[in-house]
Amino acid sequence: MIALLLLLLLFLPAGVQALEPETAGYAGVHNLGATSAVVLGWNPALLSADRGFRMSFELPSFGAALANNSFTSKYWNDHFARDQYWSEATKNDILRQTPRDGLGGDAELSVPALGFTYDRFATRIAVRSAGKVRVPDALTSVFLFGNDFNRSYDIGDLTAESMAMVDVGLGFGYRFEQERIPDLHFGAGFHYYRGLYLATVAEREGQLTFTDSDFSGSAMMHSVTAQRGDGVGFDLGSYAVLSKQWEIGLAFRQLGARIAWQVDENTLVTFYKDSVGIIADSLDDPDYVERSLHYSDSSYSGGGIETRLPAIIQMNARYTARPNWTVLGDVQIFTQETAWGKAGIQAGIASEYRVRSFLPLYAGLSAGGPWRVQLGVGAGLRFRNYELDLGGTWINGLFYGARGIGFGLSQRLKF
Repeated sequence: MIALLLLLLLFLPAGVQALEPETAGYAGVHNLGATSAVVLGWNPALLSADRGFRMSFELPSFGAALANNSFTSKYWNDHFARDQYWSEATKNDILRQTPRDGLGGDAELSVPALGFTYDRFATRIAVRSAGKVRVPDALTSVFLFGNDFNRSYDIGDLTAESMAMVDVGLGFGYRFEQERIPDLHFGAGFHYYRGLYLATVAEREGQLTFTDSDFSGSAMMHSVTAQRGDGVGFDLGSYAVLSKQWEIGLAFRQLGARIAWQVDENTLVTFYKDSVGIIADSLDDPDYVERSLHYSDSSYSGGGIETRLPAIIQMNARYTARPNWTVLGDVQIFTQETAWGKAGIQAGIASEYRVRSFLPLYAGLSAGGPWRVQLGVGAGLRFRNYELDLGGTWINGLFYGARGIGFGLSQRLKF
């Protein structure tokens, strides 16, 4: 089981789908009242909204999240952090904690390095990283108990991918003059992606069947590593002020976003075992087992591979209940499964309350999407020329009962 956990850590990015720094305290819910270049990452139409300043600079910020789908923080500390013997009851309990779709881990890292807005235009540079691992339930059972007789094990559901890139974004917003809606804006964003690192299991297939004295079957696994890639993506957004209390937004994010990688190394591992048994007297020959299994492990360079970022449809609402209290809503539809998580719908609600004009407190709750359930809390500072947001998120639980955590820090200057 320890080897399995090492596999999870191997494919997750160094340092820890991407959690955006400014949304950590809102549990991933986006705020239509957001300012500066942060909006370039999700709804560029907000760039043309009147926020009381003309120019802003995004200072170094970061957001990170790490989660698994099976074990709480307390369970991990009790059973994995210590060097101890696992009884049969403990092994069965570990297996019960693992979902039917297998043991999984997800991680995200986002580091906005530079952001700038002037009037209705913005540019932003951010480093983004994400990773995921999914180990089929049957293989988890093998790690814990060994193989069962006369049972077939399929490795085709094994998934592992880790990637890092630089996201260079440019965007603008435009106020559309008309009479029906008090304030209507549209925006567009362009992103150039510079791939920094990719490690993925590109192909895998195979099935093994064990008996009381032998096994048969075959397996193939093709893994790829790359350190250079290029790609582009587009965002389209709209934003409307319906009244003094209601604001809504609709955005289509990462349209056509993909990265074409120049592969540095391909590793291909294959083996198959026919009906001929292994002769025990031949085990003294160090190469006998590999010959008996027809094992092959080869590496070669060159080729290309393409990875995608999930296209996202996002709807937002903002309700100003009082001058110092707002309620936020957010629905995101992830159309593809990628290193940034599974396809699906994430919906969330958050609230912000200003204790003082310069001190907002906020909290949010969201369900679905890559992280399933998030609960976030945070606080900020709002001065004339400086803003700060600091927030944390518990994933699939609270405190020591959580199966993951996230943290974000976002800061900016405005003039």
